[in-house]
Amino acid sequence: MIFSFRSLAALILCLPMTAAAQIVALGEGESLSDTRSGWLPYAFATDSLGVAGGVAAFTAGTIQPQASLIGTAFVTSNQSAFLSGVLNGFRLGKSSRFFLDSLFLVSHFTDQRFYSGPPVLPGESPPGTNDSNKDAYLTGVSNEITLDLNLKYRVALGALREDPLAVYRLREGLLVSGPRGGDAWAPRESGQTTLGLRFFYTYRDLNDIVFNQLRNTPVDVLVSAKTNGLEFWLEHDNTDFPRNPSRGSKQVFNVFRDFGWLDSDASWTNLQMSLSKFFDLGASPGLRQNVVALNFWTSNTVDWDRGDKEVEHRPPPRYGSELGGYDRLRAYPYGRFHDKAAVYYGVEWRVMSRHQPLGRLPLLSYFDIDWWQLAPFAEAGRVGPSYDTGLFFRDLKWDAGIGLRIMTMRSVVRLDVAYGEEGAAVWAMFGQPFARQAR
Repeated sequence: MIFSFRSLAALILCLPMTAAAQIVALGEGESLSDTRSGWLPYAFATDSLGVAGGVAAFTAGTIQPQASLIGTAFVTSNQSAFLSGVLNGFRLGKSSRFFLDSLFLVSHFTDQRFYSGPPVLPGESPPGTNDSNKDAYLTGVSNEITLDLNLKYRVALGALREDPLAVYRLREGLLVSGPRGGDAWAPRESGQTTLGLRFFYTYRDLNDIVFNQLRNTPVDVLVSAKTNGLEFWLEHDNTDFPRNPSRGSKQVFNVFRDFGWLDSDASWTNLQMSLSKFFDLGASPGLRQNVVALNFWTSNTVDWDRGDKEVEHRPPPRYGSELGGYDRLRAYPYGRFHDKAAVYYGVEWRVMSRHQPLGRLPLLSYFDIDWWQLAPFAEAGRVGPSYDTGLFFRDLKWDAGIGLRIMTMRSVVRLDVAYGEEGAAVWAMFGQPFARQAR
Protein backbone atom coordinates (compact mmCIF):
# COMPACT_ATOMS: atom_id res chain seq x y z
CA MET A 1 0.00 0.00 0.00
CA ILE A 2 1.35 3.41 -0.98
CA PHE A 3 0.37 6.38 1.17
CA SER A 4 0.28 9.58 -0.85
CA PHE A 5 0.81 12.91 0.91
CA ARG A 6 0.74 15.10 -2.18
CA SER A 7 -2.10 17.15 -0.69
CA LEU A 8 -0.06 19.99 0.78
CA ALA A 9 -1.67 18.84 4.01
CA ALA A 10 -1.38 21.53 6.70
CA LEU A 11 -1.39 24.36 4.18
CA ILE A 12 -5.04 23.90 3.23
CA LEU A 13 -6.15 24.15 6.84
CA CYS A 14 -5.26 27.81 6.70
CA LEU A 15 -7.36 28.69 3.65
CA PRO A 16 -11.08 28.62 4.51
CA MET A 17 -12.02 30.50 1.34
CA THR A 18 -15.22 28.55 0.84
CA ALA A 19 -16.43 28.27 4.40
CA ALA A 20 -19.82 29.99 4.78
CA ALA A 21 -18.19 33.38 5.21
CA GLN A 22 -21.39 35.31 5.92
CA ILE A 23 -22.25 33.41 9.09
CA VAL A 24 -21.01 34.11 12.61
CA ALA A 25 -20.73 31.30 15.17
CA LEU A 26 -20.61 32.45 18.80
CA GLY A 27 -19.87 30.34 21.85
CA GLU A 28 -21.25 30.90 25.32
CA GLY A 29 -20.32 34.35 26.62
CA GLU A 30 -19.20 35.62 23.20
CA SER A 31 -20.76 38.65 21.51
CA LEU A 32 -20.88 39.92 17.96
CA SER A 33 -18.46 42.72 18.83
CA ASP A 34 -15.70 40.39 20.06
CA THR A 35 -12.51 40.15 18.03
CA ARG A 36 -10.42 37.03 17.66
CA SER A 37 -6.89 36.57 16.37
CA GLY A 38 -4.03 34.14 16.58
CA TRP A 39 -1.04 32.65 14.86
CA LEU A 40 0.36 29.17 14.58
CA PRO A 41 3.72 27.83 13.42
CA TYR A 42 3.43 24.45 11.73
CA ALA A 43 5.49 21.75 10.08
CA PHE A 44 4.67 18.78 7.89
CA ALA A 45 6.29 16.36 5.47
CA THR A 46 5.10 15.06 2.09
CA ASP A 47 6.67 12.97 -0.64
CA SER A 48 6.52 15.91 -3.09
CA LEU A 49 7.71 18.68 -0.76
CA GLY A 50 10.05 17.07 1.72
CA VAL A 51 10.00 18.69 5.15
CA ALA A 52 8.12 21.99 5.32
CA GLY A 53 7.86 24.70 7.95
CA GLY A 54 5.59 27.71 7.97
CA VAL A 55 3.32 30.03 9.86
CA ALA A 56 -0.39 30.86 9.65
CA ALA A 57 -2.17 33.84 11.16
CA PHE A 58 -5.76 35.08 11.29
CA THR A 59 -7.90 37.84 12.65
CA ALA A 60 -11.70 37.85 12.81
CA GLY A 61 -14.10 40.59 13.79
CA THR A 62 -11.43 43.27 13.48
CA ILE A 63 -12.68 44.91 10.27
CA GLN A 64 -16.33 43.84 10.57
CA PRO A 65 -18.05 41.34 12.92
CA GLN A 66 -18.40 38.67 10.20
CA ALA A 67 -15.17 39.41 8.29
CA SER A 68 -11.86 37.62 8.66
CA LEU A 69 -8.32 37.80 7.29
CA ILE A 70 -6.17 34.69 6.98
CA GLY A 71 -2.64 34.31 5.72
CA THR A 72 -0.09 31.53 5.49
CA ALA A 73 3.40 30.95 4.12
CA PHE A 74 5.86 28.07 4.15
CA VAL A 75 9.16 26.93 2.69
CA THR A 76 10.39 23.37 2.22
CA SER A 77 13.55 21.33 2.15
CA ASN A 78 13.29 20.82 -1.63
CA GLN A 79 13.24 24.59 -2.25
CA SER A 80 9.48 24.90 -2.73
CA ALA A 81 7.60 27.90 -1.33
CA PHE A 82 4.01 29.04 -0.86
CA LEU A 83 2.29 32.30 0.09
CA SER A 84 -1.44 32.98 0.30
CA GLY A 85 -3.93 35.38 1.83
CA VAL A 86 -7.71 35.38 2.16
CA LEU A 87 -10.29 38.05 2.96
CA ASN A 88 -13.63 36.49 3.92
CA GLY A 89 -17.03 38.08 4.33
CA PHE A 90 -16.35 41.80 3.83
CA ARG A 91 -19.71 43.59 3.76
CA LEU A 92 -20.05 46.31 1.11
CA GLY A 93 -21.96 48.82 3.21
CA LYS A 94 -23.50 48.86 6.67
CA SER A 95 -26.91 47.59 5.54
CA SER A 96 -25.81 45.98 2.28
CA ARG A 97 -26.68 42.45 1.20
CA PHE A 98 -23.48 42.26 -0.85
CA PHE A 99 -20.37 40.58 0.57
CA LEU A 100 -16.88 40.18 -0.89
CA ASP A 101 -14.39 37.34 -0.56
CA SER A 102 -10.94 37.43 -2.13
CA LEU A 103 -7.94 35.14 -2.39
CA PHE A 104 -4.43 35.44 -3.75
CA LEU A 105 -1.97 32.57 -4.03
CA VAL A 106 1.64 32.44 -5.21
CA SER A 107 3.57 29.17 -5.24
CA HIS A 108 6.77 27.55 -6.49
CA PHE A 109 6.82 23.74 -6.27
CA THR A 110 9.80 21.75 -7.47
CA ASP A 111 7.96 18.40 -7.74
CA GLN A 112 4.43 19.03 -9.04
CA ARG A 113 2.36 16.21 -10.55
CA PHE A 114 -0.20 16.45 -13.37
CA TYR A 115 -2.05 13.57 -15.03
CA SER A 116 -1.20 14.55 -18.57
CA GLY A 117 1.33 13.77 -21.29
CA PRO A 118 1.63 10.56 -23.31
CA PRO A 119 0.17 7.18 -22.26
CA VAL A 120 2.56 4.81 -20.52
CA LEU A 121 2.02 2.13 -23.20
CA PRO A 122 0.80 2.47 -26.80
CA GLY A 123 -2.96 2.08 -27.15
CA GLU A 124 -3.76 2.97 -23.55
CA SER A 125 -6.41 5.52 -22.63
CA PRO A 126 -5.25 9.16 -22.41
CA PRO A 127 -3.81 10.14 -19.01
CA GLY A 128 -6.40 11.23 -16.49
CA THR A 129 -9.34 9.52 -18.18
CA ASN A 130 -11.42 6.96 -16.33
CA ASP A 131 -9.52 3.90 -17.59
CA SER A 132 -6.08 5.48 -17.68
CA ASN A 133 -2.92 4.02 -16.18
CA LYS A 134 -2.23 5.43 -12.72
CA ASP A 135 1.42 5.90 -13.72
CA ALA A 136 0.52 8.09 -16.71
CA TYR A 137 1.51 11.45 -15.29
CA LEU A 138 4.24 14.01 -15.62
CA THR A 139 6.14 15.94 -12.99
CA GLY A 140 8.15 19.11 -13.06
CA VAL A 141 8.87 22.48 -11.51
CA SER A 142 5.67 24.50 -11.28
CA ASN A 143 4.94 28.16 -10.63
CA GLU A 144 1.41 29.41 -9.98
CA ILE A 145 -0.39 32.70 -9.47
CA THR A 146 -4.10 32.60 -8.61
CA LEU A 147 -6.49 35.44 -7.86
CA ASP A 148 -10.17 35.11 -6.91
CA LEU A 149 -12.72 37.86 -6.27
CA ASN A 150 -16.09 36.52 -5.13
CA LEU A 151 -19.11 38.85 -4.88
CA LYS A 152 -22.09 37.35 -2.99
CA TYR A 153 -25.65 38.63 -2.69
CA ARG A 154 -27.70 37.27 0.21
CA VAL A 155 -31.28 37.12 -1.08
CA ALA A 156 -34.04 38.49 1.20
CA LEU A 157 -35.80 35.14 1.53
CA GLY A 158 -36.24 32.59 4.31
CA ALA A 159 -33.92 33.00 7.27
CA LEU A 160 -32.32 36.06 5.62
CA ARG A 161 -35.52 37.98 5.04
CA GLU A 162 -34.70 40.60 7.70
CA ASP A 163 -30.91 40.35 8.10
CA PRO A 164 -28.34 38.95 5.62
CA LEU A 165 -25.93 38.19 8.46
CA ALA A 166 -26.64 34.76 9.97
CA VAL A 167 -25.64 34.55 13.66
CA TYR A 168 -25.53 31.12 15.33
CA ARG A 169 -25.11 30.55 19.06
CA LEU A 170 -23.39 27.39 20.23
CA ARG A 171 -22.92 25.51 23.48
CA GLU A 172 -19.82 23.31 23.51
CA GLY A 173 -19.80 23.50 19.70
CA LEU A 174 -23.40 22.38 19.12
CA LEU A 175 -26.23 24.58 17.94
CA VAL A 176 -28.41 26.34 20.51
CA SER A 177 -30.12 28.92 18.30
CA GLY A 178 -29.80 30.49 14.88
CA PRO A 179 -31.64 31.31 11.65
CA ARG A 180 -34.35 28.86 10.66
CA GLY A 181 -33.14 25.92 8.58
CA GLY A 182 -33.09 22.16 8.41
CA ASP A 183 -36.83 21.57 8.44
CA ALA A 184 -39.19 21.67 5.44
CA TRP A 185 -37.74 22.74 2.09
CA ALA A 186 -39.42 26.13 1.60
CA PRO A 187 -36.95 28.79 0.35
CA ARG A 188 -39.39 31.63 1.06
CA GLU A 189 -39.67 30.58 4.70
CA SER A 190 -36.53 28.64 5.64
CA GLY A 191 -32.83 28.43 4.82
CA GLN A 192 -30.41 30.84 3.15
CA THR A 193 -30.29 31.67 -0.55
CA THR A 194 -27.16 33.23 -2.06
CA LEU A 195 -26.29 34.45 -5.56
CA GLY A 196 -22.62 34.65 -6.46
CA LEU A 197 -20.38 36.12 -9.14
CA ARG A 198 -16.70 35.17 -8.99
CA PHE A 199 -13.83 36.41 -11.13
CA PHE A 200 -11.01 33.88 -11.34
CA TYR A 201 -7.51 34.09 -12.79
CA THR A 202 -4.83 31.40 -12.77
CA TYR A 203 -1.41 31.28 -14.38
CA ARG A 204 0.56 28.06 -14.02
CA ASP A 205 3.67 26.82 -15.76
CA LEU A 206 5.65 23.58 -15.71
CA ASN A 207 9.26 23.06 -16.73
CA ASP A 208 12.01 20.46 -16.28
CA ILE A 209 9.30 17.94 -17.17
CA VAL A 210 9.69 14.20 -16.57
CA PHE A 211 7.11 11.82 -18.09
CA ASN A 212 5.81 9.51 -15.35
CA GLN A 213 7.60 6.80 -13.42
CA LEU A 214 8.32 4.70 -16.52
CA ARG A 215 9.98 7.44 -18.59
CA ASN A 216 12.66 9.13 -16.53
CA THR A 217 13.83 11.40 -19.33
CA PRO A 218 13.66 15.14 -18.67
CA VAL A 219 12.15 17.27 -21.45
CA ASP A 220 13.57 20.77 -21.83
CA VAL A 221 10.30 22.61 -22.55
CA LEU A 222 8.07 25.05 -20.73
CA VAL A 223 4.35 24.31 -20.60
CA SER A 224 1.98 26.98 -19.32
CA ALA A 225 -1.74 27.23 -18.67
CA LYS A 226 -3.61 30.52 -18.32
CA THR A 227 -7.29 30.98 -17.63
CA ASN A 228 -9.52 33.82 -16.51
CA GLY A 229 -13.25 34.18 -16.45
CA LEU A 230 -16.41 34.30 -14.39
CA GLU A 231 -18.30 31.85 -12.27
CA PHE A 232 -22.02 32.40 -11.70
CA TRP A 233 -23.52 30.37 -8.86
CA LEU A 234 -26.72 29.91 -6.90
CA GLU A 235 -26.82 28.25 -3.48
CA HIS A 236 -29.73 27.38 -1.23
CA ASP A 237 -28.59 26.15 2.19
CA ASN A 238 -31.50 24.76 4.19
CA THR A 239 -29.43 23.12 6.94
CA ASP A 240 -29.63 23.82 10.66
CA PHE A 241 -25.96 24.94 10.96
CA PRO A 242 -23.93 25.33 7.72
CA ARG A 243 -20.52 24.62 9.29
CA ASN A 244 -21.62 21.30 10.76
CA PRO A 245 -25.05 20.31 9.42
CA SER A 246 -27.08 17.70 11.29
CA ARG A 247 -30.30 17.94 9.26
CA GLY A 248 -31.68 19.58 6.14
CA SER A 249 -30.32 19.90 2.62
CA LYS A 250 -28.12 22.06 0.40
CA GLN A 251 -28.16 22.72 -3.36
CA VAL A 252 -25.46 24.52 -5.36
CA PHE A 253 -25.52 25.26 -9.11
CA ASN A 254 -22.41 26.64 -10.85
CA VAL A 255 -21.69 28.01 -14.32
CA PHE A 256 -18.00 28.59 -15.16
CA ARG A 257 -17.10 30.57 -18.27
CA ASP A 258 -13.70 31.50 -19.67
CA PHE A 259 -14.46 33.84 -22.58
CA GLY A 260 -11.00 33.50 -24.11
CA TRP A 261 -10.22 37.13 -23.30
CA LEU A 262 -6.94 38.73 -22.24
CA ASP A 263 -4.18 36.10 -21.99
CA SER A 264 -6.47 33.07 -21.67
CA ASP A 265 -5.34 29.98 -23.59
CA ALA A 266 -8.86 29.06 -24.75
CA SER A 267 -12.52 29.61 -24.08
CA TRP A 268 -14.52 26.97 -22.21
CA THR A 269 -17.84 26.54 -20.36
CA ASN A 270 -18.42 24.17 -17.46
CA LEU A 271 -21.67 23.44 -15.59
CA GLN A 272 -21.78 21.86 -12.13
CA MET A 273 -24.44 20.82 -9.63
CA SER A 274 -24.07 19.62 -6.03
CA LEU A 275 -26.96 18.20 -3.97
CA SER A 276 -26.49 17.33 -0.27
CA LYS A 277 -28.82 15.86 2.33
CA PHE A 278 -28.28 15.42 6.08
CA PHE A 279 -30.21 13.09 8.42
CA ASP A 280 -30.13 13.47 12.21
CA LEU A 281 -30.32 9.98 13.73
CA GLY A 282 -30.61 11.39 17.25
CA ALA A 283 -28.40 11.47 20.30
CA SER A 284 -27.87 8.49 22.60
CA PRO A 285 -26.25 7.86 26.00
CA GLY A 286 -22.85 7.59 24.30
CA LEU A 287 -23.24 10.01 21.41
CA ARG A 288 -23.87 13.78 21.39
CA GLN A 289 -24.55 13.76 17.65
CA ASN A 290 -25.27 11.02 15.09
CA VAL A 291 -25.63 12.18 11.47
CA VAL A 292 -25.70 10.59 8.01
CA ALA A 293 -24.58 12.92 5.20
CA LEU A 294 -25.18 12.26 1.48
CA ASN A 295 -23.85 14.11 -1.57
CA PHE A 296 -24.35 13.91 -5.33
CA TRP A 297 -22.20 16.06 -7.63
CA THR A 298 -21.97 16.21 -11.40
CA SER A 299 -20.10 18.32 -13.97
CA ASN A 300 -20.17 18.81 -17.74
CA THR A 301 -17.95 20.93 -20.00
CA VAL A 302 -20.57 21.67 -22.63
CA ASP A 303 -18.35 23.05 -25.42
CA TRP A 304 -15.65 20.34 -25.04
CA ASP A 305 -14.57 19.21 -28.52
CA ARG A 306 -12.20 16.29 -29.01
CA GLY A 307 -10.59 17.10 -32.36
CA ASP A 308 -8.26 14.99 -34.48
CA LYS A 309 -5.09 16.12 -32.68
CA GLU A 310 -6.14 17.67 -29.36
CA VAL A 311 -9.13 18.64 -27.25
CA GLU A 312 -10.48 22.13 -27.79
CA HIS A 313 -12.33 24.25 -25.20
CA ARG A 314 -10.79 22.23 -22.40
CA PRO A 315 -10.49 23.71 -18.86
CA PRO A 316 -6.98 23.71 -17.36
CA PRO A 317 -6.10 21.63 -14.26
CA ARG A 318 -8.10 22.45 -11.09
CA TYR A 319 -11.09 23.55 -13.19
CA GLY A 320 -13.79 21.56 -14.96
CA SER A 321 -14.79 17.92 -14.50
CA GLU A 322 -12.17 16.52 -12.13
CA LEU A 323 -12.14 13.85 -9.43
CA GLY A 324 -9.54 13.09 -6.80
CA GLY A 325 -8.31 15.19 -3.91
CA TYR A 326 -9.65 16.36 -0.57
CA ASP A 327 -13.35 16.55 -1.50
CA ARG A 328 -14.22 13.86 -4.08
CA LEU A 329 -12.58 10.40 -4.31
CA ARG A 330 -10.19 11.12 -1.46
CA ALA A 331 -8.04 8.00 -2.01
CA TYR A 332 -6.75 9.47 -5.29
CA PRO A 333 -4.34 12.35 -5.95
CA TYR A 334 -5.73 15.78 -6.80
CA GLY A 335 -6.79 15.86 -10.46
CA ARG A 336 -6.26 12.11 -10.92
CA PHE A 337 -9.32 11.88 -13.20
CA HIS A 338 -10.47 14.55 -15.66
CA ASP A 339 -12.56 14.54 -18.82
CA LYS A 340 -15.54 16.28 -20.40
CA ALA A 341 -18.02 15.07 -17.76
CA ALA A 342 -17.97 13.66 -14.23
CA VAL A 343 -20.28 12.24 -11.58
CA TYR A 344 -19.73 11.63 -7.87
CA TYR A 345 -21.62 9.94 -5.01
CA GLY A 346 -20.60 10.27 -1.36
CA VAL A 347 -21.91 9.13 2.03
CA GLU A 348 -20.59 9.80 5.54
CA TRP A 349 -21.67 8.64 8.99
CA ARG A 350 -20.63 11.32 11.49
CA VAL A 351 -20.62 10.24 15.14
CA MET A 352 -19.66 12.51 18.03
CA SER A 353 -18.79 10.94 21.37
CA ARG A 354 -19.98 12.46 24.63
CA HIS A 355 -16.42 11.99 25.90
CA GLN A 356 -14.67 15.16 24.76
CA PRO A 357 -11.35 15.60 26.64
CA LEU A 358 -9.34 17.46 23.97
CA GLY A 359 -10.35 20.96 25.03
CA ARG A 360 -9.17 20.29 28.58
CA LEU A 361 -5.66 19.15 27.68
CA PRO A 362 -3.07 21.85 28.52
CA LEU A 363 -1.23 21.71 25.18
CA LEU A 364 -4.50 21.97 23.21
CA SER A 365 -6.34 24.58 25.26
CA TYR A 366 -5.00 27.37 23.00
CA PHE A 367 -7.04 25.97 20.09
CA ASP A 368 -10.38 26.32 21.91
CA ILE A 369 -11.54 22.83 20.91
CA ASP A 370 -15.27 22.14 21.41
CA TRP A 371 -15.61 18.60 20.08
CA TRP A 372 -14.21 15.81 17.96
CA GLN A 373 -16.07 13.30 15.82
CA LEU A 374 -15.29 10.24 13.70
CA ALA A 375 -16.71 9.95 10.19
CA PRO A 376 -16.48 6.68 8.22
CA PHE A 377 -17.20 7.39 4.57
CA ALA A 378 -17.54 5.75 1.16
CA GLU A 379 -17.37 7.32 -2.29
CA ALA A 380 -17.85 6.42 -5.94
CA GLY A 381 -17.58 8.32 -9.20
CA ARG A 382 -16.14 8.49 -12.67
CA VAL A 383 -15.28 10.80 -15.53
CA GLY A 384 -16.30 10.28 -19.14
CA PRO A 385 -16.01 11.67 -22.69
CA SER A 386 -19.77 12.32 -22.94
CA TYR A 387 -22.63 13.21 -20.64
CA ASP A 388 -24.91 10.18 -20.98
CA THR A 389 -26.61 7.56 -18.81
CA GLY A 390 -23.53 5.34 -18.78
CA LEU A 391 -21.62 8.02 -16.94
CA PHE A 392 -23.76 7.50 -13.84
CA PHE A 393 -23.47 3.72 -13.42
CA ARG A 394 -20.68 2.09 -15.46
CA ASP A 395 -17.14 1.40 -14.25
CA LEU A 396 -17.32 3.65 -11.20
CA LYS A 397 -14.14 4.24 -9.24
CA TRP A 398 -14.52 3.86 -5.47
CA ASP A 399 -12.88 4.39 -2.15
CA ALA A 400 -13.64 4.18 1.57
CA GLY A 401 -12.07 5.65 4.65
CA ILE A 402 -12.47 7.41 7.95
CA GLY A 403 -12.16 11.03 8.99
CA LEU A 404 -11.33 12.78 12.23
CA ARG A 405 -13.20 16.10 12.57
CA ILE A 406 -12.48 18.73 15.22
CA MET A 407 -14.26 22.01 15.94
CA THR A 408 -11.62 24.56 16.88
CA MET A 409 -12.25 28.27 17.27
CA ARG A 410 -15.87 27.68 16.07
CA SER A 411 -14.74 26.17 12.76
CA VAL A 412 -14.30 22.57 11.61
CA VAL A 413 -10.99 21.06 10.52
CA ARG A 414 -10.59 17.49 9.33
CA LEU A 415 -8.07 14.76 8.70
CA ASP A 416 -9.27 12.08 6.27
CA VAL A 417 -7.63 8.74 5.45
CA ALA A 418 -9.01 6.95 2.38
CA TYR A 419 -8.21 3.69 0.56
CA GLY A 420 -9.13 2.90 -3.05
CA GLU A 421 -8.15 0.80 -6.05
CA GLU A 422 -4.83 2.61 -6.52
CA GLY A 423 -3.68 2.91 -2.90
CA ALA A 424 -4.36 5.30 -0.07
CA ALA A 425 -4.11 9.00 0.70
CA VAL A 426 -4.25 11.32 3.70
CA TRP A 427 -5.78 14.78 3.49
CA ALA A 428 -6.03 17.69 5.92
CA MET A 429 -8.63 20.31 5.14
CA PHE A 430 -10.85 23.07 6.50
CA GLY A 431 -14.62 22.45 6.59
CA GLN A 432 -16.90 19.44 6.48
CA PRO A 433 -17.23 17.64 3.12
CA PHE A 434 -20.45 18.45 1.24
CA ALA A 435 -20.85 21.68 3.27
CA ARG A 436 -18.57 24.09 1.40
CA GLN A 437 -19.41 26.16 -1.67
CA ALA A 438 -16.37 24.89 -3.54
CA ARG A 439 -15.34 24.94 -7.17
